[in-house]
Amino acid sequence: MDEVDLKHNLETLQHKLYLLVEETGSLVDPRVVELSQKIDRLILAMQKLRVHHK
Repeated sequence: MDEVDLKHNLETLQHKLYLLVEETGSLVDPRVVELSQKIDRLILAMQKLRVHHK
């Protein structure tokens, strides 16, 4: 997966997270936490990709 794909996935997941927080009204709902952690892992993957391409 290249950086463009990762960025697109990140934006999609961030939008889903926003909607999920709106739906649940909670930042500690297990689904919110799980999606947030998935976003964190994706951000880390993007950062690693950038470091290796320098």
